[in-house]
Amino acid sequence: MAGLFGGGRRRAPEKTQAQKDAEAAQLKAAEKAEASEIKEMKAAQARRRLLRTGGIKLLFSPASLEGPGDIPKPTKLGGGQ
Repeated sequence: MAGLFGGGRRRAPEKTQAQKDAEAAQLKAAEKAEASEIKEMKAAQARRRLLRTGGIKLLFSPASLEGPGDIPKPTKLGGGQ
């Protein structure tokens, strides 16, 4: 009579170590893929930002570092001796 009221129901089989390892590997792979995607998106945004503003290369280029006092002044006028 125990079967009439659900007393004879089996428990779900427990997962084996291989199944647990496989699930952990899948989760790790999904997290790695998500992190990689985020990294690629940030890199693309940085490239767009560089194209829009000129970026650090133009900011620290030799042409921009030269100021009015950086140009060598001639000592003599004229002949260039």
